[in-house]
Amino acid sequence: MKLFFINKKRIVSYSIIFHLFLLMSCCKPKVQSINQNNYFTWEEFNNLPPAPGQNQQYGLAGMFAGVHNGALILAGGANFPDGKPWEGGSKKWWDDIYVLEKNGDKYQWYSQKEFKLPFSLAYGVSISTKNGLWCIGGNNEKGVQNNAFLIQWDPISKNIILQDQTSLPFPLANAAGGIIGETIYIAGGETDHNVSTKFLSLNLNKTHANWIEQPAWPGKARSHALGLVQSNGDNDCFYLLGGRQLQNSGISEVYYDGFCFNPTKNSWESLSHLKNKNGELIPFSAATGVTFGSNSMFVIGGSNGDLLNKLQKYEMLISKAEKNERVKLIEERDIILNQHPGFSKKVYAYQTITNSWRELNSLPNSSQVTTQALVWDGEIIIPSGEISPGIRTKVLLKGTPQKTESFGWINYTVVIAYLLILVGIGFIFSKNQKNTTDFFKAGGRIPWWAAGISIFGTQLSAITFMAIPAKAYATDWSMFFMLMTVIMVAPLIIHFFLPFFRRLNLTSAYEYLEQRFNTTTRQIGAAMYVIMQISRLGIVLLLPSLALSVVTGIDVSLCILIMGVLSIIYTVLGGIEAVIWTDVMQVIVLLGGALFCLIWIPIQIGSNSSEIWQQISSNGKFNPINLDFNFSQPTLWVVIIGGIASNIIQYGSDQTVIQRYLTTRDEKSAANGIKTGAWMVLPSALIFFSIGTALFLFFKNYPETLNPTLDNTDTIFPWYIVSQLPDGISGVLIAAIFAAAMSSLDSSMNSVATVITNDFYKLFKASSNEYKELEFARKVTVIIGVLGTGTALLMANLNILSLWDQFNEVIGLFAGGLGGLFLLGIFTQKAHGTGALIGLVLSGFVQYYVKVHTSLHLLLYAFTGMISAFILGYIFSLLLPRNSSGKSNLTYINVNKINNNKKVPVGK
Repeated sequence: MKLFFINKKRIVSYSIIFHLFLLMSCCKPKVQSINQNNYFTWEEFNNLPPAPGQNQQYGLAGMFAGVHNGALILAGGANFPDGKPWEGGSKKWWDDIYVLEKNGDKYQWYSQKEFKLPFSLAYGVSISTKNGLWCIGGNNEKGVQNNAFLIQWDPISKNIILQDQTSLPFPLANAAGGIIGETIYIAGGETDHNVSTKFLSLNLNKTHANWIEQPAWPGKARSHALGLVQSNGDNDCFYLLGGRQLQNSGISEVYYDGFCFNPTKNSWESLSHLKNKNGELIPFSAATGVTFGSNSMFVIGGSNGDLLNKLQKYEMLISKAEKNERVKLIEERDIILNQHPGFSKKVYAYQTITNSWRELNSLPNSSQVTTQALVWDGEIIIPSGEISPGIRTKVLLKGTPQKTESFGWINYTVVIAYLLILVGIGFIFSKNQKNTTDFFKAGGRIPWWAAGISIFGTQLSAITFMAIPAKAYATDWSMFFMLMTVIMVAPLIIHFFLPFFRRLNLTSAYEYLEQRFNTTTRQIGAAMYVIMQISRLGIVLLLPSLALSVVTGIDVSLCILIMGVLSIIYTVLGGIEAVIWTDVMQVIVLLGGALFCLIWIPIQIGSNSSEIWQQISSNGKFNPINLDFNFSQPTLWVVIIGGIASNIIQYGSDQTVIQRYLTTRDEKSAANGIKTGAWMVLPSALIFFSIGTALFLFFKNYPETLNPTLDNTDTIFPWYIVSQLPDGISGVLIAAIFAAAMSSLDSSMNSVATVITNDFYKLFKASSNEYKELEFARKVTVIIGVLGTGTALLMANLNILSLWDQFNEVIGLFAGGLGGLFLLGIFTQKAHGTGALIGLVLSGFVQYYVKVHTSLHLLLYAFTGMISAFILGYIFSLLLPRNSSGKSNLTYINVNKINNNKKVPVGK
C-alpha cells in the first residue's frame, strides 16, 4: 500500500509536469515589450566657455575630445565667428584647450592662456588612453595635417602637458579611430587629394614605433565615418560604420554599411546594415557615437546626405550658370541653408553579439555632428559641434542611463520568503551542533546524494550560473568540454585522493601535508588556502550583487548586506549541515528554473527546430570542438588540459570541496557523493550552454527587448529572467541567484573556519576542549563573513574592483602550486617538506613568467602552476637532504595499508 502511494504521488507529479509543458507548448508565451524611451534621459548640462581673452563663445565643430585623469578635455575646433559662410563669414580654426573637472554635482572649467595646442587644428581623431588624450591628424587653414600629440591633465597642479608623438605617414582629416589594448587604429579619412582606403595601426608598447598598414576593410573608401571599439563577445574589435565619399560627379555617396576588424584573426567581417522600422536602409555620415555597456554601440544623429547632395547640386549649377541665373540659384540655396531643419535626432543601438540594430529614444533637439561623443563618469557627453550648416552650438549634451525595470511586489515577496527559508534551515540544524565534529563534518550524518549535490552546488556559484549562459550567448560551446573534465577527474579523486582524507580521519585537508611532509608545509598550505578564500569573498558577493542591482533595481550595497548577513546567521547556527542542505535546495531551484527557461525561450521565439538550428549554424553558435593546435585560444586541447588540472586542484586540495566528502558515513558514501556531483555536471552543462544559445536567438529575433546599457555580459540571463518570465517565477530564480551567491560565501566561511580552527588554533591550544573549539569556530565564521561582506561593500562604494582583481591575480599565482603539493605527497616517496616548499614558491615565479611573457591561454594557468610545483618540488627534494619529519610512505602505493577511517602509525 505504501509503495502504491509513493508511485501514485510520482504519477501525479509527472502528470503536473507534463501538462505544464503541454500548456507552454500550446500557448506561446508573450514577448514582453520594453519601453525604449527609458534607457537614457538627455539634458543640456553645461556650455563651452569663451576662450581666454574673448567675451563670447559661439561653439566649435571638429574639436578633439577625451578624458584623462578624470577630467574632460576639449581642444581645437573650427567655426564661423564672423557670420554664416554663405553670407560672407570666413572659417576660423582655433588652438585653445578646455578642461572640465567634476566634483560631486559641481563642474569647474579650466581654460588658461597657457592651455594651447601647438597650432590651430580641427577634424582630427581623438583617442583617450591611460596616458592622456591622443590627437591625430586634422586640418586647418594650411590644409590637411599629419601631426600627432598627447594632451595630459595634471589634476594636482591643474596644468596641461603636451607631448609630440609619432606622426602619421601622410596627412589625414575626418578619419575614424579607436584603441584596442595598447594599439591605436586609424581608418579612412581625407588626404590632400582624395579619400583614404588605408587602415593604420600604432603599437604604443613599442619604443619608437611606426604606423603600420593593416588589411583594409572590404568596402569603399570613406571619410566622416564612425570608428568605435567594442567587444564582440570574444575579443575587442574595431568597428567602422557609415561615412561618405565625394564622387567625380560632385555628389557625395553616403554609406550605410559597417565592418568589424578582429585583431586576433587579423581580418574584417561585414555587419548587418542599419535600417529603420520599415526595413529601409539608413545611410549616415559625420555622426557621433560611443560604446556603452558590455556589447552595445550607439550611433547618434548624423547626416543621411539628402540635403548635402541637394546643396552640392546647387553649387555645381551655380558654378556653371550665367550671372542672372546664378543670383537666382544662390537665393534658392541660401533659403535651403537658412531653413535647414538640423541633423537627425535619431539614436540607434548596435548589439555586437547578435549583430542587430534597434532604434532608441531620440535626442531632444537636432544632433550635434562633426564632434566626438564620449563616456565620462558613466554618462554620455556630446560636446559642442555643428547643428546645421555653418552653425555651431556651445552646448554640452549629457545622456544619463536610467533604470528600466521594476521588480514588482510579487517577486520581492518570493525573494524574501525564499531567503527566510534559508535562515530557517540554519535554525533547524542548530540543535545538532554540539562540537566541532558536528560543526565541520556534520557528525557523518549527510547522505551521499546530498553530499554529492552539495559538491556540485559548491562549484555552481551565482557567478557560474550567470557566466556559462553568458559565455554561450556571446561565443559558442567551445568551453563545454572543460566542464566535462570533472567526470574524467572523479575516478582519480576517488581512487588516489579520497582514501587519504577518509582513512586518516582528517578534518582539514592540510593535516595530510603535515603527516606527509611537516608542520611548516601544513601551515603554509593552510594559510595559502585561507588567504585565497578571503581574497575571493568580496568578488563572490560583489559581482552577483552588481548584476542583480542592474536587473532588479535593488541597491548594490543592500544586495551585499542581505546575502552577507543571512549567510552568517545560518552558517553560524547550523554549521556545515545547514550549508549542505541549503546547497541542495539551491541546486534544485536553479536547475529547475534553468530547465523551465530552456523550454520557455524557444516557445517564445516560435520557430521550428530546423529554423532554430539554421540560425545556430549560420551564426556559429555551437562549435564545441576546436582541434587547432593553438594553445593561446580555447581549443579542445586547452580546455581539456586546463579543465583536468583545475578539477584536480579543486577536488584534491580545496578544503571547500574536500570537506563535503568528509561529512558522509563512510568512504563508499563519499565516493558515491563525488560521482553524483561529477555526473550532475553533464545535464547542467547541457542546460546552461543551451540557455546561452537560446538567449542569443531570442535577442537576435527580438532586439528591442535587450537593454543596451547592460554593463556586463554576465547580466544577460538575469535580465531575461526579470524582463521576460512571469512574476513569481522570475522572483524564484532571482532568489536562487541570491542563494547561489550565499552558497559560495557560506562554503568559504565554514571551510576557512575549519582550517583556522584545526590547522592553527588546535596546534597552539592543545589543551582546549570541544566547547571552546566550537565557540572559537563560530567566532571565526562570523569574522570571516563580516570581512567578506565589508570587502564587497568597500569595493562597491570606492570602485576598487580593478585593484582587487590585481590582488587576486597575485594570489592566484600560487593556487596551482597548492594542488602540486598534494600531487607531490601522494605520488612520490622521495619528496620531502623542504623540497616541496621550494617547488611551491618557485611555481609562483613560473606562473608570473607564463602570464607576462607567453601567449598561453589563461585556462592553462592551473596546469602550469600545478605541474611546475610538482616537478620543481621533486627536483629539489632529490637535491636537498631529507629532514627528519614526514612519512614518506603516505603515498598511493601504501594507501591500502591505512585502516579505513582510523589513524594508525605509519613508518617513515
